Order: sequence, then C-alpha cells, then structure tokens
Amino acid sequence: MHLGQTALALRTGYRNTRRLIPFGQAVCLFAVIAHAPAGAIPTDEYLALRRHLGFERGLTYATVARDWTAYLGRTFEVAGTVNGYMRGESGVTFMVSLRDGSAVTLTAPARDASQITRATSLSLRVLVRVREGVIGNIVPLETLAVADDAEVRYRERLAQEQLARAQARREARRRQSSATYTVTGSNVKVRPLAGAVSNLSELARKHLSPEAQAIYGAYARFIAGWNKRLSADQVDAITVSILYFAERHKVDPRLIVALIIAESDFRPNTTSHKGAMGLGQLMPDEARAFKLTNPYDPIQNVRVAVNMLRMKLDMYRDKDAPPGQLSMRQIALAMAAYNAGAGAVKKYGGIPPYRETQRYVQRVLNLYRRLCEG
Repeated sequence: MHLGQTALALRTGYRNTRRLIPFGQAVCLFAVIAHAPAGAIPTDEYLALRRHLGFERGLTYATVARDWTAYLGRTFEVAGTVNGYMRGESGVTFMVSLRDGSAVTLTAPARDASQITRATSLSLRVLVRVREGVIGNIVPLETLAVADDAEVRYRERLAQEQLARAQARREARRRQSSATYTVTGSNVKVRPLAGAVSNLSELARKHLSPEAQAIYGAYARFIAGWNKRLSADQVDAITVSILYFAERHKVDPRLIVALIIAESDFRPNTTSHKGAMGLGQLMPDEARAFKLTNPYDPIQNVRVAVNMLRMKLDMYRDKDAPPGQLSMRQIALAMAAYNAGAGAVKKYGGIPPYRETQRYVQRVLNLYRRLCEG
C-alpha cells in the first residue's frame, strides 16, 4: 500500500519562442566563426562537454569583444535568439541576437542545419572558444557545440534544485544532530538515535522530507536490531511509516517507537488474546472505523496508530501549554487512553487502577526516556 494521499508537484520545463526577423538586420558587434568541429548534440552531451572543457560561466561576448586577444583559448557560451540564417556548402551561417542587445554571426557545420533552420524561432546556446583569426574589431571564435537554450535552462534548474535538496539534507542532519527538545515535567533531552544515515530506500526517497530522510538510517537500524526476524522490506515499510506519519501528525517519532515496542515489540503479524492486531495492536472496531483493508499491513497499522495517538495527546493537552509542547502527564494520560480507552481515564480521573494499564504506561514512559536520552 502507498503512503497516504499525497499531492506530487510535477516539475516541467518551459519554452521561450520569438518571431524570426530577416537575416542582415542592422546590429552591433558581429563575430565571424571558423567551421565548427562539433555538430548539434543531445543536451546531456552538451552539458558534459561544457563541464569537461571548463567553460567560464561569467565570461560574456561583450567582455571578450573589448580585447579578444586577452582571451585566446578561453571557452564560454553565447545565448540568444536565431534571427536568420544562410545555407552554404560547408554549413549554415546564422545570426544570434544576444540578451544584451548585441548580436553575433556564427557558422556551424551542415549537421547542425536542421536544428538552426527550424520553421519556428529558436533560442540557442552555443559553446565557443576564442581563437586566433582576423585582427581588428571582429572577434574570432570557434564553435564547439550547439544546444537548445530552453532545454539547457531546464537542466540547469534541475541541477540547482538537486543541489538545494542536497544542501537541505545536510542542514537537516546538522540540525538533527544538535537539536534538543524539553518535555515539560522532566529533564529529557531529545537526540537522534545513534548511527550515521544509511542509503535511502525508494520508499524513503519518494515519501519522506529531507529532515526525515536524514534520520531514516538510524531508525531503520534500530528497528532491525530490535526485531531481527523482520525482512528488509518490513524494516523499510515500518521505518518510513513511522517517520512519515510522525511528521504528518506532528508526533515525536521516538514516542511512536516506544508505543510500538510496548504494544508488539515490532512484530507486525502478532495478535493479542483480546484480538488486538499488528504493530499498534489495533482492535477490530478501530480497524473498521478507519476502514483498514489489512490491519497487519505495517503502513496501514502505523497510520491508524499514530492518528489515534495524536487524538489522545490532543485530548489531554494542558490548556496553558505552548503549542506543540508535551507534558509527561499528557503523555501518560494519552497512553492510558490508548491502552484502556478514554472512558476509563475519564471514569477514574486519571490513569485507571488496572495493573495492566499502569504497567503499560510506565513501560512506554521508560522507553521514551531511554530513546530520548540516547
């Protein structure tokens, strides 16, 4: 089963189209280019060549035009709209209006002609190198590769997003490693479970936030160590479910871990003598109320268990407590309600005098303290 009904944002590229203007329109700053050794290539190859040649991102045609002799052998890009072209036996000569209002006249081999001479306007990226040639105000350039400008921009944006996500993951790990949270009524300081982050599963990459991904490995190892009979897929599903629904319902994942240990010791297929099922020991009426198709499925079971825990925590929240702040009394009453029912807690004005419930509450609190204190 998939995790929740989450909306996925689709990232798409964009196209920049302009109207063709006649070749030969008056412009300033022209360039004559020698025949290019490279033809139009796929965008991935263009970007790979660009990286390999070490092109200078900040270098512009306008800068080179001031004194091209100072830039001999340097590689950079020009980008702009194709405004016209002329075919020749050895290739195609075309004019590109640059974004700063200037223009260059370039020559590419015949194999590039289909890309340059399309019926619609085309914005290009052209990788060029300054080379020796005609002396004077004309800048001698060598064409190295041609690519669709919109596609290059799209790939650059994807690369920036990947870099931002990587930085977010690093920042999340940094925050997680130094984060402490105080639970009212105790000196508990919450730290991550021990261990470095391991490789993410496909499920974790698809459904977890960067912050949750940063602690996925530690939780997966802890759960696998607690119940060594779990398969790798079971460990993955349980770990992702805990972290995903913990974040969704704003519940400390350590508290969820403590609850599951107290309920089932991370045995997803266990059934109690009273008929409670799975990791969170859900009763049949609870499974029906939440419309579970399989109460023993880790994802379904954890989803309902965390939902129920959140509702019970809200039920016993101290009115004067700051938003998001938990008290040990609140946690204890929520655990008592989870075990014995909210009616029993109301009847006795606190934790019911049932030996099973009192032992259960104490075990969850002790486990939670141990997890928080590392």
